[in-house]
Amino acid sequence: MLDAALKFVAGEVNAHMLKRTGTPLGQVSLGPVVDDSGKWVIAPNTVQLTLVNVEQEPTLRNAPPERVQVGATLVVQPAPLKLNATVLFSASFADYAQALRQLSHVLIFFQSNPVFQADTHGGLPPPIERLTAELVSHTPEQLNQLWTMLGGKHLPSVAYRLRLVVLQDSEPASTGAPIRTIDAALVQK
Repeated sequence: MLDAALKFVAGEVNAHMLKRTGTPLGQVSLGPVVDDSGKWVIAPNTVQLTLVNVEQEPTLRNAPPERVQVGATLVVQPAPLKLNATVLFSASFADYAQALRQLSHVLIFFQSNPVFQADTHGGLPPPIERLTAELVSHTPEQLNQLWTMLGGKHLPSVAYRLRLVVLQDSEPASTGAPIRTIDAALVQK
């Protein structure tokens, strides 16, 4: 599901950039910044979308299992895992001003589209019903640590936190007949 959510975001940003610039220059692609040996893997004149962190949404951590009746069977599924994904948009351009221009398009896109909902954005992959994007501001020390973790030298970049990426196991945790009556004689006081 993470892959589908990030592909959706990349597609939306690409559509916005093509509409604004009229050219595919600076298209967003999904992938790492560098390979295992520390060499750049970003194609020239593109913006790379990289997943840098995943965390569980803290306010929805202790959700109970979901119970759904399907016909005469009660199906119990674990509660969906709701995640926040921190992503990095890195611009790889020989012309520094062009890199900043492309990052500006990314910033403008999310400023005008901070929320994606299934009813207004048909391409939003199910079971994601709502996806919000918020700008993440890093201190110089945090940026240094981020680029060291990625294994590359700093490129013009901007980070966003995508809230409520939903992962759900399709296999039920248990199934059974629903409770229809309670025998009062069996209930202890």
